[in-house]
Amino acid sequence: MKFRIMIAAALIAILLVPSVVFSGEGIVYSVIYPGWGQIRSEQYGRGILFAGAELVSLIGLMVSDIQYSRAAEDYNDARTSYLGADYIGDAVHYYDLMNEKWDDAERLNNYRNVFLGAAIGIWAINIIDMAIGDDKEAPDLSLSVSGGTVFVSKGFAF
Repeated sequence: MKFRIMIAAALIAILLVPSVVFSGEGIVYSVIYPGWGQIRSEQYGRGILFAGAELVSLIGLMVSDIQYSRAAEDYNDARTSYLGADYIGDAVHYYDLMNEKWDDAERLNNYRNVFLGAAIGIWAINIIDMAIGDDKEAPDLSLSVSGGTVFVSKGFAF
C-alpha cells in the first residue's frame, strides 16, 4: 500500500510540475541511481544524502536476504529432521526447533521487506525531489507526510 502511495505521489509530481522546472538529464540520472541527478545539478548535500541512504538500504536488503536464505535452509533442515524422527522425544525436539527456525525466517523476511520498502521510497522521493527542482526557484508543488498520509498540493497564481 505504501509503495502504491509513493508511486502515485511521484506520478502526480511529475505530471503537475511545469516542464520548465524539469531538468531532463538530471531526472534520468536520478532514475538510474538516487542522488546522482542532484550531484550533477550541483545539489551536493541532497545528492550525497539520497545516494548514502539508498546505499544503506540496498546493503541492508542484501544482508537480510542472505540471512533469510540461511534461515529458510535451517527451517527446511529442521523440518526434514522432524519428518524423519522415529522417537517421540526426537519429534518433539525437532518440532520445537522447526518452529524456532520458522520464526527466525519470518522475522528476517520482515526485515528484508522493510529494507526493500526503504529503497523504493528513497528512489521515489529522489525522483520527486529532482522533478520539483532546485532551491533557486520556489516550487509550486509541495509534498508532506503526516501520520502515514501523503499530501501533495499545487499552488496557482491568478
